[in-house]
Amino acid sequence: MEERGARYRPLVQQEMRAVIGDAPEGLYAWMRYHLGWEDRERRPVTASPGKMLRPLALLLATELCGGRAEQALPAAAAVELIHNFSLLHDDVEDRSDTRRGRETVWTFAGVAHAINAGDGMFTLAHLAMYRLAGTDADPERVLAASRELHEACLRLVEGQYLDISFEERADVTLDEYLRMAGGKTAAMFAAPFAIGALLAGAAPHEVDAFREFGRRIGLAFQAVDDVLGIWGDPAVTGKPVGDDLVSRKMTYPVIVAMGAPGGDQLRAAYADRTAAAGDLEALRALVERADARAVTEAMAQAQERAALDALRAAGVPALSITLCAQFARSLVGRES
Repeated sequence: MEERGARYRPLVQQEMRAVIGDAPEGLYAWMRYHLGWEDRERRPVTASPGKMLRPLALLLATELCGGRAEQALPAAAAVELIHNFSLLHDDVEDRSDTRRGRETVWTFAGVAHAINAGDGMFTLAHLAMYRLAGTDADPERVLAASRELHEACLRLVEGQYLDISFEERADVTLDEYLRMAGGKTAAMFAAPFAIGALLAGAAPHEVDAFREFGRRIGLAFQAVDDVLGIWGDPAVTGKPVGDDLVSRKMTYPVIVAMGAPGGDQLRAAYADRTAAAGDLEALRALVERADARAVTEAMAQAQERAALDALRAAGVPALSITLCAQFARSLVGRES
């Protein structure tokens, strides 16, 4: 997978740059800053663009189903731009000061401009899909891929709505959490795998299997993200330590802990929003008392196994499953 990632990333970056362009206006400059291409003074830099997991998923599925990565590059750029539009808005909604070790756009451009930059990136993502017309992709496949992306965007926004609404509640269930994560995170893993398979001309049952694979590893990815949000190293994650606890996020380990014996104490602590970073260790201790980290990690591993089972049930070749397993492991076994 490392070899494929090294091959895919520059191609996707080149396609994204073609879509965004080099217009000097702040709107586009802030997009380029967020993507790690420029600094605040609009000078070229090589900041981290992130792992670009979603476009890699799309191009991997394309090649595993017999297509060519170059043919699917516009769609790969589109899913990465959709992901980054959501991050621009996420940073505003969560009042996050940093991302990938850099100041977030809203902290220096302002909330309104950051929202507008996200809206522009969302629009450019959909315009990127039109660039498939310049390839030899089948028009019916392109239409199906576009619908897949549009539906995933709606699931993404629905999931974000639920995530925000959970912040006002202390009675969120694990089933509700899975519905939220299925939209906020898993939708944008399910869609890239399905789109890649669609563009390659895979049979419907194979497209369904790759979509389910992506959905399952997306749920696993979110569970691991929840663990990192409490126990991750800021030097690695680029986020403040314990940020999810300080902001009272209803993450999987927190919901597990609230449902365990003694969970009332954690619920009461979560309800007290006057204390912030100072009570971080106390909050973390309440979560750890329920062994919630181990439960969450076990859930992620179970989703990883179910993801691979979906491919096996569809008769996907063993070599393809091996490569998908490597991709899944890079998500579930990550430390950042």
